[in-house]
Amino acid sequence: QLTSSHCSSVPQVLKSCTEFIEKHGIVDGIYRLSGIASNIQKLRHEFDSEQIPDLTKDIYIQDIHCVGSLCKLYFRELPNPLLTYQLYEKFS
Repeated sequence: QLTSSHCSSVPQVLKSCTEFIEKHGIVDGIYRLSGIASNIQKLRHEFDSEQIPDLTKDIYIQDIHCVGSLCKLYFRELPNPLLTYQLYEKFS
């Protein structure tokens, strides 16, 4: 699942999406602009049901922002934020 933990230090969804973006999607605002919601959900479903989906499909190449949006979605859905609740006082 999108929010499940894996044994590797970097979850597969993040590894696949960031590698794809580095290779195909270096455009202004790649992580700032949102992709098409239906494409994001389709990509999420593929990660949930397959080990590593084919990100070179036309749907993802033409809407590269959906791949970046899936990365952001992953971080939003973490049960504990990247900058954890426990360390919040130290960060602020």
